[in-house]
Amino acid sequence: MITKQFQNMESFIRVGDFLEQHPVTGPLTYAGPREVLADVVRRLNEYSGAQQSGRALSRAETLAQARLVQRIVQRHMRPIVAIARRQLDAEAEVQLPSSLRLPKPGARALRVLQACNGMIEAVRPYEALFVARGLPADFLAQFIAARDELAAALGGRAAHIGTQVGATKGMAVQMRRGRDAVERLDAIVRASFDGDEVTLTRWRAARRVQLVAGGAGARGEDETPLEQAA
Repeated sequence: MITKQFQNMESFIRVGDFLEQHPVTGPLTYAGPREVLADVVRRLNEYSGAQQSGRALSRAETLAQARLVQRIVQRHMRPIVAIARRQLDAEAEVQLPSSLRLPKPGARALRVLQACNGMIEAVRPYEALFVARGLPADFLAQFIAARDELAAALGGRAAHIGTQVGATKGMAVQMRRGRDAVERLDAIVRASFDGDEVTLTRWRAARRVQLVAGGAGARGEDETPLEQAA
């Protein structure tokens, strides 16, 4: 789909070049659809940049989340679970919660975040006991800070995905605007250069979408009319 979008954009640029090289005379004018097409190309370039940036940043956030999850499990959750399971003082009046569990290996970041929230609340009443059994005095504060960092990373990735999805939708809207503008220009060019087969051949070549050999739906050097390309 992305390749086809760029092929459509290239066709819009070729159409713009054709209009510059073949001005019309008489009552007909390119004004209007030509300005729309120029605006479409500008917006497509902007959306394309946002789309690629959103995709790259989303991948980076995914890697960052994986690192955060590993650090949280190893540095914060595992020591808590280990101490709770040992229950060193079986005769003590206050027992640590032995039901604490680590997230399953490969658990998604959101599931790990939910597990963090549950563990933090379960441990909070026994904070002093965990400190007495070897954890740092600020272990819970450290755990909460790591949990908050993971939550922020989840929000960042969601924002990047939103940017990417919005850009993709924006490109689809601009493609429709561009095709409509080319259809309006087609009527003007055909009427203005009626009988000039050389110019009309150049026009047909400009407004067609060149398919890439080997790509989905490609047919070597074949061309697909712009109005049929999605």
